[in-house]
Amino acid sequence: MDIIKKELFAHPRGNIVSQKKKALIIGATGATGAQLLNLLLKSDNWDKITTITRKPVLNGEKHKKLNQIVIDSFDNLNQTAESWLGHDSFFNCIGTTRKIAGGAKQFVDIEFGLSLKCAELASKANIPNASVISAGGANANAWAVDWIHPLLYTKTIGMKEETITKHYSFDNVSIFRPGMLIRYYNKHSRLQRFFDSTNLGLPVKTLAAALKRDAEAISKRSMNNFIYLGNKCIKSSILT
Repeated sequence: MDIIKKELFAHPRGNIVSQKKKALIIGATGATGAQLLNLLLKSDNWDKITTITRKPVLNGEKHKKLNQIVIDSFDNLNQTAESWLGHDSFFNCIGTTRKIAGGAKQFVDIEFGLSLKCAELASKANIPNASVISAGGANANAWAVDWIHPLLYTKTIGMKEETITKHYSFDNVSIFRPGMLIRYYNKHSRLQRFFDSTNLGLPVKTLAAALKRDAEAISKRSMNNFIYLGNKCIKSSILT
């Protein structure tokens, strides 16, 4: 299926559908994943959200719409196969750094290896819609060596995209390629006003809102793959 690239557009999927949806999030304890989880739990358009994590989400609090699965290690991810069934959307919000991962190999193992296993489980569970957080410049075919991290990052994130476009197929795929992400947003600060005016920085809550809005606007008739290119494009997709 062809990928449709858009540099700037609003509501590419059309109108939001009224049928309540069920989501499965990987990476729900990360900056964007946690924001996405909160948005889905508060939305009337979603009636079940499953998270698979190594530590509790929502600081361990319960929610009537939350199906929280905590595992000791992602090496045991296959044991969660049945929990992937019955969902409409799979959100890959996995994100790490070389430093946090513990090295180049570990970084690739998480960003690509874990993403590949999740895509396999989502595909086998017949989840029709898949979304992934990528990054600007992602290119699976880029030349890279482990000791030059920017090159390794570009290639690995491109490989991450291919887990849902090449290795496994879905009815609808949405790839988000933001620029710099802002985890702590203060709309009154001078620096934040600069980021807002130049689109150099994107609050993770805005990215999460775009993920949510895109998935809500997908219908069975969509059958399209989209790449959201850059912060300006991502912001535009949630305009009303």
